[in-house]
Parts: sequence; C-alpha cells; structure tokens
Amino acid sequence: MGRLIAVLLALAAFAARAEHVEFPSLDGKLQLQGEWYAAKAGAAPRPAVVALHGCSGMLDSQGRVDLGRRRYASYFNAEGIHMLALDSFTPRGLKSICTIPERDRTVNDVDRRQDVFAALRWLAAQPGVDASKLVIVGWSHGAQAVLRTLDATDEVVQTASPRPVAAVAFYPGCATFNRMFRYSLAAPLLLMIGEADNWTPAAACVALHSRLGSSKEAPFDLVLYPGAYHGFDGTAPLTVFENLGNVRFGKATVGGDPQAREQSHARMFEFLSAQLRQPLALSHEERLKLKAKPAPR
Repeated sequence: MGRLIAVLLALAAFAARAEHVEFPSLDGKLQLQGEWYAAKAGAAPRPAVVALHGCSGMLDSQGRVDLGRRRYASYFNAEGIHMLALDSFTPRGLKSICTIPERDRTVNDVDRRQDVFAALRWLAAQPGVDASKLVIVGWSHGAQAVLRTLDATDEVVQTASPRPVAAVAFYPGCATFNRMFRYSLAAPLLLMIGEADNWTPAAACVALHSRLGSSKEAPFDLVLYPGAYHGFDGTAPLTVFENLGNVRFGKATVGGDPQAREQSHARMFEFLSAQLRQPLALSHEERLKLKAKPAPR
C-alpha cells in the first residue's frame, strides 16, 4: 500500500508547467535562460540537476522544450530531484550548431562550462535546493560540456563555487579530452555511449576511461551499449543525419534503442542514488511509466 501511495503521489506531481527563468552569465554579459522543473516541496531541501542539451538545442521546431528533456524532468521530479533545463543557444541567437564545422562555431564546451557554473550559482540560491547536492547531466555536445566542467586541472574549475558533486554524460565526444595530457576528473562521472555510435565514436571514450582509470574520490564509470547508436536513450526511429559539421563524411545514424534506453535510465538513477546518498523512491519500471510534463506555452 505504501508503494502504491508513493507512485500515485509522484504521478499527481506532474500537472504543473515548467517555469521559465533567466539569470546572468558569470561575466554579466549574457542573460541565460532555462526551464525550471521544481520537485514537489519537501521537509528538507532537495538535490537539483542541470540538464545540458546537445548540438540541436533545447527547443523543438515549435519553440517548446523538447519532449526528451520534459521526460527526464518527470523522472527526476519523481525522485524528489529538481531539474533546470539550461538553454545555451537561444540567448546567443542560435537554434542548432550541428551542421556548423567545429572551427566556425560561436559557442563551444568552454562557453557552456561557464553557463553551467552560472546555473549552479542560480540553483544554490533557490529555496528548497540543497546546494551540497548539485548534479550535471548532458547529452552529446552538452555531455562534452560536462567533461569540460569536470576538468580538475583547470583553474576555472578549481576556483568555482558551487561545483557539481556528480555528473552523467550521454554519448559525448571524448577525443578532445584524450589530447589533454593532464586531464583528470573533479567529481564522480557516469559516461554512457553506444558501441555503434558513428557520430561520437565510443573508442575515444574507452581510451579516456582506460587512461584515467578510477579513483575513490572521483570514480569513472563507463557503460557501452552493444548495437546502440547516438541518441539511444530517446524514442525516435533510427535516422541517418547528413551535412553534419564535425563528422567524417558528414553523416551519422541517430535514434533510440529500447533496451539501451531502459538500461541507461536504470543505471543513471542507481548512480545518482549512490552519489547523493538518497534511496530511490520508485522502481525503474514505475518510473518509466510516468508521462512527461506539458511543454511550457
């Protein structure tokens, strides 16, 4: 009966719409934007996640937060975790950078790292947020921003406050970080990628994991999903994307993989439960039945 009540309460919490928020960048030159999905208020402050979109941006063709981000917000909120979907493109006048060659892009993972620290600062000031339990989760280009934010050898990271206590990276490009000889992690990392990924090849992340190893202070968990492509945690059918700006021959396969999707969701929440020292409220099966929150108007 207790489990049923918990599930019903979680389902009831998803009627509210996201709140659009704005806050200044660290240098004060930009007004950053995001969609704030607050978990149901509790007796104690709750952890919070900053969600970082990929190269296609956070908004769909109708200018709404994409369904994938809203789905994750429902999952996090069900576990009593707030989520801030951070939009790094709209404030810079961008919609997508996927077809732009790396050398011509006007926003990179260093810029987005600064956005992350501004978002963490905003989160730490919010009532109901536990500033000692802030997490970053990124996808593709956003996952590269995760890796940049965790660079323990960078002075910007060393002096930042607050900093994430854990991070999750879905299919990042790892090649850049392999070329950084002194690169090391400032917080525990879970990195998940498909073995068949031909946009951000898994081999580079395997090499990074092999080189860094794992430590008690900053464990590095790498999970490979056989047969899975870029975007495996989504629900879209497999599609070949063309004219991509940073892929050999300009083509890559993108799409969901049901088995990898469910396994990665379970692995992420088990990882976050351990890092945040917070037991899971729902089973993985119960969580996957939740519906995404409505898109903000």
